[in-house]
Amino acid sequence: MAQFYSSIASCGMFVPQRVITNDELSNTLDTNDEWIRTRTGICARHIAGPGDSVASLGTEAARRALPSGDASNVDMIILATTSPDHFMPATATQIQSNLGATCAFAFDVQAVCSGFVYALAIADKFIKTGDASEVLVIGSEIMSRMVDWNDRSTCVLFGDGAGAVLLRRSTSPGILATNLYSDGRGYNMLYSDNSDPTFARGKVMMNGRAVYSMAIDCMESSVRSALTQNNLNVSDIDWFVAHQANKRIIDSVAAHLGLPSEKAVITIDSFANTSAATIPISLSLTNIKRGDLVVLSSMGAGFTWGTAVLRW
Repeated sequence: MAQFYSSIASCGMFVPQRVITNDELSNTLDTNDEWIRTRTGICARHIAGPGDSVASLGTEAARRALPSGDASNVDMIILATTSPDHFMPATATQIQSNLGATCAFAFDVQAVCSGFVYALAIADKFIKTGDASEVLVIGSEIMSRMVDWNDRSTCVLFGDGAGAVLLRRSTSPGILATNLYSDGRGYNMLYSDNSDPTFARGKVMMNGRAVYSMAIDCMESSVRSALTQNNLNVSDIDWFVAHQANKRIIDSVAAHLGLPSEKAVITIDSFANTSAATIPISLSLTNIKRGDLVVLSSMGAGFTWGTAVLRW
């Protein structure tokens, strides 16, 4: 029986045109650029306009991930999103229609900031079982419509954007290992509060300290476990692409692992936290070479977390 593997063939990203800097936020909030940068590493964020949607951002990122722009060979589309355009149907189906991917089936995955890693793991399994051969895995978010812009503790953290990868069947392993976890006991540490009717999707509420410490512990242990599955060491890692929630979290996880800081990808400075889109956006902006060992890791509300180890 043939052995199937999956590997990332290409990637793409797209962000809205409008940029809001920390200085601009300081005009309406009791904050300033130094306060935000020191605590988060964020300098600016892209914000969706009235004509933007999760589907439109995701569609453009997906088009850029398709080498020829042709989606006719795509047989599966998974969209990771926390902020779907509608509760039903799945936003992934709108992206499928926009791309003209008539041979694909499409669905959404909701694991918040861990959504892209979850979606990648699902796509990998479909390819390994022979049920798919070319899969678009997309993270697309409009988080700006889920934050209270009067709450400086949360609104400064988020931005909007989309990233996508094209996962293809291959003759040699690309994705080497994935692991996924959740712990619902942390449910109330980071959630959307639906008590205010002015926020259709609910507004983000967060216990920052609890999330910070949980993220470091969970991501470190998840990375070590995934490496062990393949008899790999931290020293084998060429790129560590973590969820871009807070630069101090990324720095701390890298330090706990004993990973040199130059191997940890940082894009949060220009894009802030785009939830499920941070990892594919970061992949698109990193000069990864074929053969490089890349580790993706994320932790988000739920709590959910997980890691993927792949050979580029």
